[in-house]
Amino acid sequence: MRAFAGLAIIISFLAWVAYRLYKKDLKQNMFAFYTYLTFAGVWCIIYALCLLT
Repeated sequence: MRAFAGLAIIISFLAWVAYRLYKKDLKQNMFAFYTYLTFAGVWCIIYALCLLT
């Protein structure tokens, strides 16, 4: 179930990026973009550590 939650978060982020590209204001929302990338990176590290143990 946790894998599906992570997949849902990634899909929603890609949908958000596609929406911002469509509206042509992604550059104005780069802070949110980088915040998500930081969150996704930390989530991936924690998930990988859980799989390795």
